[in-house]
Amino acid sequence: MREILEWLKPGARVKRYIFLQILSISVFIYCIISLQKIYDLNKITLIAYILLITLSAFGVIFSFIFAQKNILYISLKNLSKKNKSIKLRKLLYTDPKLKKGAKIVVIGGGSGLPNLLKGLKDYTSNITAIVNVSDDDLSLSSVMTGVEKLTPGDIRKCISALSIEETDLDKLLKYKEDENNPNAISVGNSIISSLIKITGSFAEAVKKASDIFDIKGNIYPVTTDNLILCAGLENGEVVVGKSNIAERVKEMKLPIKQIFLKEGSISPLPEVIDAIKNANVIVIGPGELYTSVAPNFLIPDIAKAVIKSKAKKVYISNIMNQPGQSDGFTLARYINEIERYIGKHVLDYAIVNNGKITDELIKDFNQEDSSPVKIDLQNIQNRAICVIKEDLTLASSGLIIHDSKRLAEIIIRLTKSRRIGDLNIVKIKKKHMLKEKKLIFLNKLKGKSKNKKKVDTNSNKTKDKKINNKKKDKINKKTEQTLKKIKSKILKG
Repeated sequence: MREILEWLKPGARVKRYIFLQILSISVFIYCIISLQKIYDLNKITLIAYILLITLSAFGVIFSFIFAQKNILYISLKNLSKKNKSIKLRKLLYTDPKLKKGAKIVVIGGGSGLPNLLKGLKDYTSNITAIVNVSDDDLSLSSVMTGVEKLTPGDIRKCISALSIEETDLDKLLKYKEDENNPNAISVGNSIISSLIKITGSFAEAVKKASDIFDIKGNIYPVTTDNLILCAGLENGEVVVGKSNIAERVKEMKLPIKQIFLKEGSISPLPEVIDAIKNANVIVIGPGELYTSVAPNFLIPDIAKAVIKSKAKKVYISNIMNQPGQSDGFTLARYINEIERYIGKHVLDYAIVNNGKITDELIKDFNQEDSSPVKIDLQNIQNRAICVIKEDLTLASSGLIIHDSKRLAEIIIRLTKSRRIGDLNIVKIKKKHMLKEKKLIFLNKLKGKSKNKKKVDTNSNKTKDKKINNKKKDKINKKTEQTLKKIKSKILKG
């Protein structure tokens, strides 16, 4: 009985055709039974019955065709999964649900971005990955033309993350014939370079690759211009190139003071701006702060679009600090640095790991040079931001990474409802707003009290004047009376 009721759930796109079949058959039976009882038929009633019978016949045929077509489409689409445990009715519900899912834009780069995409694709197919393209990938740039010097960054990883068969495709795209040769070109890079030659554009090549591998969502490079990242260190040295920055910072052990672009006039891809405008949620990070996440916002139009967007802005903090780049950084420091390049008070939520990372775990995964990100809520007191604390640690492939499934669940729950009380959230009050309101209110009160005092003093002055005048009048009257008496005595005398 439960299996039959499951077919009646909304979203399968089969139930409507079943109801149409039942309606058409019932109308057809009604017409046949009623015609047997009628002996004298008018032209109008005859025409009406003919129309009803033909419509019911067409209803039965077309509803059957469309129902079968939908079932076959979903079945053939999911044959590549080769999962016998998945039933047909489940496939009918999941596909339309993913299409109706929340519009999520993820901005970042590095290994953190594809890891997050793996979790999100189980909830929605309306995902847009905006990928940092300031990667110094010499193996791909060497096969490009002089005009197209742009490198793919982590787009290759995002394609495999959003595909149906992510593990097999990831192995294929990473594969190199000669692994010992550092200049060997991977399969993924050779595919993208070939598509650039076919389509004539880096952006079109990425779109074509996405279509070929049937990914759930869209992947866009943040720009098609030649983006060269530069970093200014605390000793005044300027390092050019993403890979050079990472190496130099580790070598010198000097913190990055500021990052900037070598060429300031960089325009973003138009599809990127449209995706940000139409998003329900904009997710920033996780990833290397100065070389993967923040460089996306060095393009002014990207930062402006994020600020203007009505979407919820969510920042995902790293679990471990990046050696050289963010040594000793806390959650507040990450938020400050991100908003330094986007704009102040832009972020609505910050997701951070509160799971315990022991010294043994750090040793096991060779993370001795790094340290866990500390949650310093006392330094976020004056910010209008909600901090979501959750155990997100997952040990995989020799690294401590985010649990993509748990992370995706939190983001999806943020998209579904405005109420966030059911989440493990530490809500920071908008103290800076309250302080401003209090100051304005107190100033108004002070102004009123000053005016009252002025009015009171004026009124008191007027009262005093009136009293003095009255006293003067009484004195004058008395003096006049005494003078009159004196005059009368003199005249009598």
